[in-house]
Amino acid sequence: MTPRALDGAARAPGFGRAGAALLTCALLCLAPVLFARQALSAPGAIRVGYLGTSADAGIFIALDKGYFAEQGLSISPERFGVGADQMALLGAGRLEVASGAPSPTLFNAIARGLPVVVVADKGSLRKGFGFNVLVVRKALVDAGQFKTLGDLRGRVLGSASPASIVSFENYLALKKGGLTLKDVTVEYLEFADQPAAMANGKIDAAVMVEPFATASESRGIGTMVMTFDQILPDFQVSVIYYNTGWARAHPEDARRWMIAYVKALRYYNEALRTREVRDDVIGIMTARTSIKDRAVWEKMIWPGLNPDGAVAVRGLLDYQRWLLNGRQISEFVPAARFLDPSYVEHAVEILGR
Repeated sequence: MTPRALDGAARAPGFGRAGAALLTCALLCLAPVLFARQALSAPGAIRVGYLGTSADAGIFIALDKGYFAEQGLSISPERFGVGADQMALLGAGRLEVASGAPSPTLFNAIARGLPVVVVADKGSLRKGFGFNVLVVRKALVDAGQFKTLGDLRGRVLGSASPASIVSFENYLALKKGGLTLKDVTVEYLEFADQPAAMANGKIDAAVMVEPFATASESRGIGTMVMTFDQILPDFQVSVIYYNTGWARAHPEDARRWMIAYVKALRYYNEALRTREVRDDVIGIMTARTSIKDRAVWEKMIWPGLNPDGAVAVRGLLDYQRWLLNGRQISEFVPAARFLDPSYVEHAVEILGR
């Protein structure tokens, strides 16, 4: 049974917090089986999980600009639907590097002693960089059936996974409208599938990540009504993870990977200021993601990627408290246990701040 199949089980009616806990347990307990069943990459290749969203820009730039190759590294990228799908494979050594939103699966894995750790930024909601966006079906907005967040009552809300950080964002958006998750129906869909689901009326609203939010609005499918930098300023919505066993066994590879990645983050941030670099980055992203329209990338809200790769910790601690209160994690994991900043610090020493 694959992580995606397990996530599909979470879509069954009645799946709640207890189900989320069972899903986490299943993902972690099946890690050795998943590892045994997966085909191996080329010898020496570093297997890197990604999602195919705008926040993967650092990984894609490092690949296409040859920054990993400069460091003497061979990379085997593998696409996943959500970050939580990667955690069992990362813990089993099936991936050396993973990416995506911190989730209950992460904190439960660390509490159980699995060899996973957060090492770098892969997207935060800095002011003006609210690339997680609440999108509402345009037909509802045009008909006057959606005017405030309270109008989500009784609607179908799309969400990436019960183990996704989007569940926290849904909670906050609904709370702002005087609602709870009990007031809506949640339909679980991968980010890339949400625009089509909204187009055919399967979902009424969703917290979409870019470029899918802007693509939905550009196609006349949805209306972008709220960016999450408004209610979760500076929140760390996506990160890079290492398998700690691999990083300890191959410390130079782990450090070199991060040098290449931080160099790519610098190039990405230069694209925010320089037309020529922006054109290059848009070309890389249209080639590497399912959104091929350059106009969408010109118009969309770009993710906040720290040019030094640093992780914004405070919001993750607040998120953990929410998870603990909802009994989605077994214990509170302090930052010293889930974060190792030494790799980005080394990269900054090499590249300069």
